[in-house]
Order: sequence, then C-alpha cells, then structure tokens
Amino acid sequence: MPSFLSGMSGRGRPQSHPLLDGLQGQTIVHTRVASRGTWTVTARGWVLSSRIQELAGPSVASDGAVAVGLRDPRVVGASIHHAEMLDGLLTLSLQHAQGPLRLSTVPRWQLEGPRSALLQVGAKGEVSDRPPGAPLHATPEALAEHSASSRSGIEERLLALGREQWLHPGHVVTVLANAGALDDAEFERRGPLLLARLLARGEIRAGFVTAGRFTAWDLPLAEVVEHIGTTWTAIGGRTPGPDMIAWFELTEKGRAAVGPRSVRAMAPGMSGYDSPGVVGGFR
Repeated sequence: MPSFLSGMSGRGRPQSHPLLDGLQGQTIVHTRVASRGTWTVTARGWVLSSRIQELAGPSVASDGAVAVGLRDPRVVGASIHHAEMLDGLLTLSLQHAQGPLRLSTVPRWQLEGPRSALLQVGAKGEVSDRPPGAPLHATPEALAEHSASSRSGIEERLLALGREQWLHPGHVVTVLANAGALDDAEFERRGPLLLARLLARGEIRAGFVTAGRFTAWDLPLAEVVEHIGTTWTAIGGRTPGPDMIAWFELTEKGRAAVGPRSVRAMAPGMSGYDSPGVVGGFR
C-alpha cells in the first residue's frame, strides 16, 4: 500500500529520500521514448520513468522546457548533481559538458533501482517506496552454476573477439545476433548471462578504459555480475554498447582458452571511457 513519507504534508517544501540521494554522482547513459512514456537510465542501472520528462537550462534552445527525446544528446553523459521532490514534482539537477540542466517530471513517476528498489509518486502525490532486496542476478546458486559451466560456441566466439580488442556489451549483442537471437527480450536475458558465465569462470574481467588503458574493477564477482545484469536490463534489449555498463579484458585463462593470435590492439575509434561511477571500484 502507498504510504505518505514524513514531511509530505508540508506543501511547498522540497523533500528528499534515501533513494533520491543515491542518484547523486550517477551518469545518465540512455534515454528512450515510446507511446507509454519516457525512461531515463543511469550507468548504475537506475531508471526514472514517467509520461513525459522535460529539460530546462541555459543550453536548451527554448524559452521554456522541452521534452526529453530518444538517446537525447543533451542528457546522455550528464551527471546528476542533486535530486528532490516538491509536492510530487521531481527535479534532477544535471551537469553536462554544455552546461547545467534541470530535468523534471510531474506525477505520476517512478524510480527503479538495483535489487528491486523502488520509489514512486502517484497522480495525487501519494508516495510509496521499497528498499533494495536480495540479489536478482548474482545469487549464490547462480554464481556456482556459472562457475561450473562449460564454454559454449558463442562464448568462444566472444573470447576470440577479445584477443585483439577490449570487449564491450555491443560485441555480446553482435555474437548473439549472429547466432540467431531475434527479439529484445532474448538479448536482455542472454547478454548478462553470457558475461556472467565468462566472469565466473575467470576468463574475462570487468573494468573501465581511460586514456587507452584498461583498469579492472577491484570488486567481488557478485557485485560485478549484479551490476551488469541490473544495468543491461535497465537499458533494455540489444541497446547496450560502447560506453555502457563496462569494458572487458581477457584474462590469461581466457587467452589460453582461445589461443594466441596477435598483439592486442585498441578497438578502432574507441574513446576513453571512465567507469559507471558506482561507489567503490566502479568509481
């Protein structure tokens, strides 16, 4: 049942919430728009969804607010500086290379986070929330199964791609498509699973690339697998690609699985990509 948060009866006063506080410092990696509404996705797998989301700020070429669009370049790459509610209106203060922005949405809206965390505001301002629960993608049982798995042909093809370049989720989409994957639900299910199996067997490691250098995350396997599954699901389908979720490097075990071929070369056109900004090793 929806519950009114403390202080919501005080009209005209900005309201905070632990889940909103958790947005601070996150980078927006994707926006998508459909007839049912707009979704804004962060690099940590948080998703803000509502009927319409609007932008305002000095860099917006309009005297008023304009709607957020699909893969909106004014939003993608922006970092969230602050988030607050005011009588149900949600406002995110963003910092983009082009300058400060405000992204806002009126009720109803909902914010979904990792491990089924949820904050939502109904049409009349009623607020309900749910704290993060148990892992969804990195349960002990799933990790044990991944660790004991045998390489599939698709996984071997992905490892072969990694002999000469750092891998990203777009390479996973490519090998799945070449193997006959068709709809978004299949990519969304099989992509994180494929990466989880390779990670659990120690054949790849996740990290980020900056200035032409790969740096592995110093995080437990469970955190990495949960992050990948959460963020891929949040972005959706076959969309994940470069500069989303993570980069991956073959370990010595992974290289031994496919054999040497040539000296590693950086992927053509790859720009430096900093991490998803998650606390700890994700930076």
